[in-house]
Amino acid sequence: MNLLELRTKLRQLSGRFDLVNEDGSDNGADFFINEGQKFLDRLDETQKSIASCFRFVEEGGFSAQFPFCRAIKEVWAMNSTSRWRLKKKSLQELVSEYLTGTPGSRNLGTPLYYAPGITRYIPEDASVDSLESFISWVDIPAGNAHEYNTVILNVPSQEKIALDIKGLFYTKQLKHDTDENYWSTVHPFLLIMAAQRAMEIANRNTQGVNDWNNAIIVEMRQLGMDLIEEIVAEPSSMESEI
Repeated sequence: MNLLELRTKLRQLSGRFDLVNEDGSDNGADFFINEGQKFLDRLDETQKSIASCFRFVEEGGFSAQFPFCRAIKEVWAMNSTSRWRLKKKSLQELVSEYLTGTPGSRNLGTPLYYAPGITRYIPEDASVDSLESFISWVDIPAGNAHEYNTVILNVPSQEKIALDIKGLFYTKQLKHDTDENYWSTVHPFLLIMAAQRAMEIANRNTQGVNDWNNAIIVEMRQLGMDLIEEIVAEPSSMESEI
């Protein structure tokens, strides 16, 4: 189903005709649909929970930003001839061991380590310009990127490389009538259930929320079991051959 079809079916099943206009356009339903899919994303891991996000790092670059990541699992780097996995360090380790000089003074090299970075400034309306002479020490020059996560590399890259950031990502938000994603295409009824759960939360209906939780968890458990079957299948086959 696309967003228009989801919205229409949600109106039919929930009876909330106030959330969808007569012509099928949104009058509040899309908010609950998108909040419902975020709940599904967080509830359990499925075969579509892990995703890859590719970002280029130019020569001299030492960081990359990417949106809507729930958790970074691993980072790989690639150039024209090879690919290698970056080892994770804490931000404190990276700063104390490698980021000892200002970004402009560091020697170029081949990145081997990464750390999840920080993308918020306090106060939130601050800018790096307000740091005046200390601006050369700011490793991430874009503050308050609410939807973004960041990885910082241990050295500025000596060449243009690509990063493959693997992790848990939120499903693409549905904005336009023709938009589709994993939940809307493969599990539309489950998404509609999650949207109705969000409605019950807004109405402060505890029993309604609990009822939807019970129904949704049963369905999600089955998706989680599919992922487990996929994870254990190959090791079991290899063991049987030995």
